[in-house]
Amino acid sequence: MTLQDRLNNLKRELGLKVSSDAQAIMQRATEALKNSGQAQSAMRIGDTPQGFTLTDISGAVFRSAERLARGPLVVSFYRGYWCPYCNIELQALQATLYDIRARGADLVVISPQTATGEDRKIEM
Repeated sequence: MTLQDRLNNLKRELGLKVSSDAQAIMQRATEALKNSGQAQSAMRIGDTPQGFTLTDISGAVFRSAERLARGPLVVSFYRGYWCPYCNIELQALQATLYDIRARGADLVVISPQTATGEDRKIEM
């Protein structure tokens, strides 16, 4: 089953469990985001991100420039363990990690959530 199939199944399952009022709110929020124009300014595949420095889960400093010097990065933004869509995406990325690395790239997952559940700040 593809990632898109899994996401579609989750959306269908959640639709059965979420009230119609809540579904309407989520639909309006989705439409507002689509109409905001933010997608036009989002990075595209192949774009080089502005450099950033983060502290990883073990407390080590991660610098994007240092990692990019070794090869390409696949970057994913993970909202948190509470997000079922994010968990499905993370599972799919983990399943393809060997292929990502075989192509000379590395996977970086960025989350505002720490192991303790606290929000983490990103320095740019």
